[in-house]
Amino acid sequence: MDTFLENAQRIFNVARTDSSAESSDFVLLVRPDGSLHVIMESTVNPDSAAIAHGARTAYQVTRSRGGVKVSGRSGDNRCELSSGLAARVPQRALLRDQPLYTLAVPELPAAFPAIRREYSGDFASAIPQAI
Repeated sequence: MDTFLENAQRIFNVARTDSSAESSDFVLLVRPDGSLHVIMESTVNPDSAAIAHGARTAYQVTRSRGGVKVSGRSGDNRCELSSGLAARVPQRALLRDQPLYTLAVPELPAAFPAIRREYSGDFASAIPQAI
């Protein structure tokens, strides 16, 4: 196994064994000299961060109550390791048999029924005639 995948597995194992219940999202960059640069609580694109910081490898780590996900990129190589994320969403939650909205008719003030009766007949007769 090459170093890229071994490091992804190590990062994944550490992220899984963290016992804190806090969610976290960070990017871990490996620079050409082997030094690490960590961007915490980040929504930055890992590829963009790698380019900006001159890193050859980038790992994005996402931890939540639902599980852990590590995505890695190094040149043309890509990997993703995940545990328990969204895989347990029941299909019936995705395919609902009930609408997600309802249509409601607004209540009209008391003056509107008279207007409704006046125009309830033939629509053409309700249009004023040009003089």
